[in-house]
Amino acid sequence: MQIKCADLPGVGRKYTIHLADGRLCVILIHHTGRREMYFMADTEDDEPLLTLELNDEEARKVGAILLGADYQPVSDERVETLLKSILIEWIRVAPGSELANRKIKDMRIRTVTGATVIGIQRGEEMIGSPDVNELLRPGDVLMVVGKREQIKALEKLCQGQGR
Repeated sequence: MQIKCADLPGVGRKYTIHLADGRLCVILIHHTGRREMYFMADTEDDEPLLTLELNDEEARKVGAILLGADYQPVSDERVETLLKSILIEWIRVAPGSELANRKIKDMRIRTVTGATVIGIQRGEEMIGSPDVNELLRPGDVLMVVGKREQIKALEKLCQGQGR
């Protein structure tokens, strides 16, 4: 990959990126914070295959994603090893469960079962990485991660079968 940079007086800065497969990406960063991206099949093209315009906030969020700020890909071998020992399951909180209408921290879910609540589906709303002060409601579907025995222990709590 080869990157060229040029100042554009009165506009901002232009980055021309020659990708390994021969395609070309041009990024314009305006003084206003607006970003424009143009993708071309090759260096000879005048018309882009795709254009994208982002404001400053959108560009920063996309940049953080590309940097891997909240997700780091792992090798296939590591995923296979992880999947052999850890499960992700969805478990519904029954109306008779001792978890119903209680906060995650008050029920000490992770301490008691070993499983961790990583998301809550509440009707149409999805709550990712719920706060420990989140109140669990009857009908909530918990996205949990843990070992098989940990998940089973949490399923019992969610079904109202006690600790």
